Amino acid sequence: MIITTMGPLTGVKVIEIAHWLVAPYCANMLSDLGAEVIKIEPLSGDQVRSSGSYFKNGESYLFAAYNHGKQSISLNLKDPDGLGIARDLCRGADVVLENYRPGTCERLGLGYESLRRLNPGLVYCSISAFGDTPGYAHRPGMDPIVQGMGGAMSVTGEPGGKPVLVGIPVADNSTAYIAFGAICGALLERERTGKGQRIQLNLIDTMVFNLSTRFGQYIASGKPPSAMGSQHAEVVPYQAFPTANGWLMAGAQSDRAWAVFCEAIGRPELASHPDYETNRLRVKNRETLSGLLNGVFAQKPTEDWCAIFAERNVLHGPIWNVEELVNSDLIREHGLIEKVDHAVFGKLPVIRTPIAYSESEVKIQGPPPLLGEHTLDILRKLGRSEDEISDLIARKVVYAKPGQAGDYAVQVPGSDTA
Repeated sequence: MIITTMGPLTGVKVIEIAHWLVAPYCANMLSDLGAEVIKIEPLSGDQVRSSGSYFKNGESYLFAAYNHGKQSISLNLKDPDGLGIARDLCRGADVVLENYRPGTCERLGLGYESLRRLNPGLVYCSISAFGDTPGYAHRPGMDPIVQGMGGAMSVTGEPGGKPVLVGIPVADNSTAYIAFGAICGALLERERTGKGQRIQLNLIDTMVFNLSTRFGQYIASGKPPSAMGSQHAEVVPYQAFPTANGWLMAGAQSDRAWAVFCEAIGRPELASHPDYETNRLRVKNRETLSGLLNGVFAQKPTEDWCAIFAERNVLHGPIWNVEELVNSDLIREHGLIEKVDHAVFGKLPVIRTPIAYSESEVKIQGPPPLLGEHTLDILRKLGRSEDEISDLIARKVVYAKPGQAGDYAVQVPGSDTA
């Protein structure tokens, strides 16, 4: 079967008015599925361009991690001409994606009610930290704050220990995934009705949605669940075990699997032990069983245990760090990490959206953009004349990346923010 080189969202135009992670991460996925994504940045750029500690010649590796395949136009949205350009872009868009604090885009003239009058078919997705709730709406909120408020830190870490931040931005990432699905759903509904609509999401609601089994525990017991370290809250054994040279994650997801597990570790008598015969008993006696199993696993290196468990189809996996993961034969085979040509970073590895279609292609459309890299091309496509463009640059209404502006006197970025 021949897979078309077009993505399922080819022909969809997305305007991203956002910074940091959640909305740009969602737009990154839309781009990989074929959408044309134009990122509107202030003259100083997306805030993450100047954040963190990993840079090369002024370019941020953090920004590059989730902004590939986009075009960048740099505008002063507080200037009427800059705002006019942004509104022109939204007039011809299918999707607008923004994650500023509630009310910010409305004040700028880029809110949903204003834009829908220009473009009735527009799908407009707003993402905030806490929604529109009085007392919370205008509070600054980012992933670590929402992890703390959203219950994740209370159930992460060792039992009785201090609250621990999850090592990846789960509030941002999870909300980006939901936004991705919500936008695709709204585009599908527009095909049926011809009408656009507004989507509203917030990080704290996503964290409630993420509670999953922890919510079930709370409802059943009436008590807030606590941190369990690497152990599963409801299945024993299902945890990280120290081996002779590292760590192994392994478990028995049923009583039948427990019997196979015991055979594999050379302790078949544990399967019928009166304290461990059923999962309910193992949960009750997890502390003594865990200590016993730790002693068993410490006798062999991780790779030996993996070979033993693989032969018997026991639930297991080595605990990899990021380097081990991305360089594993598993991930190389999946082809998720591709290299793109970047003007500063050279051959830059980036992560493709992990979706595979039978009939269409998901692919990285290009490198992360430099600030204002596509300003001139976008303005020309909007019908702005060369004299108009030169004037906009001179008045610092727009910023165009040096080297892309021909004979224009390109201005360095200012300090305005949306």
